[in-house]
Amino acid sequence: MSVSVDWGTKVISIPQSYLTPKGGSVYEMDVDTFRLDLKSLETSEEGMIFPDTHKHNTEVVLGGITYARFIEIINGYTVTFEDGQYIVNLVGANNNILDVANLNQVSIRPSNSAGLITVATAQQGKQPLDGTI
Repeated sequence: MSVSVDWGTKVISIPQSYLTPKGGSVYEMDVDTFRLDLKSLETSEEGMIFPDTHKHNTEVVLGGITYARFIEIINGYTVTFEDGQYIVNLVGANNNILDVANLNQVSIRPSNSAGLITVATAQQGKQPLDGTI
């Protein structure tokens, strides 16, 4: 079984059979594969008239370091994993799936890596932080 979207309620459903078993009650979901499956649904005859389900920023190489891709569920869509007592590890991309999940008995474990972040300061926008004008 594959991912499905209820376009009217904006619920993205993920059956347990879509996940990769890792042993015991632990499963894994490749978020990049999930994104590609969502894109396929969006471009289908049924899905093309509805707002996009997600944004995607691909991997970027800076100074020889590869920064991870990011997938963001947008436009009011939510994600529901098939109910049950199991764990889902989200791998392959930073994402906001836990933030938009419809919670049930499934335990969701993202593996996001922040890397460099931007912090707003009182000085930002007024003058350079090194004091030059």
